[in-house]
Amino acid sequence: MRFHLKYYLTGLAVLALTIPVWARTYKQTLVLSSNATIGSTQLKPASYELTADDTKMELNILQKGKIIATVQGQWVKIPQKAGASEVDFDGDKITQVQFSGIDQAFQPL
Repeated sequence: MRFHLKYYLTGLAVLALTIPVWARTYKQTLVLSSNATIGSTQLKPASYELTADDTKMELNILQKGKIIATVQGQWVKIPQKAGASEVDFDGDKITQVQFSGIDQAFQPL
């Protein structure tokens, strides 16, 4: 019994160490020519980098390599993989961020 427990615990440890490897970070550049809002964050015209980890319910907004805001949201399934990265707007509000090559999109809350 003790012999099997050792293998069981070793297997669990290996699994626990590999789970972060499955996570993938998606990146996209966003260039705004006018003011925009994502979640409760106001963005001024500038160049930004959007990053999201598919295991988390948040989107990081970076400018010049520094995180300036983190927006909470949810991942939603889209009908097919996005052929290119895309940001959807409703007026000046960002409603969805699609990352190239995946069949999910990030919707800010």
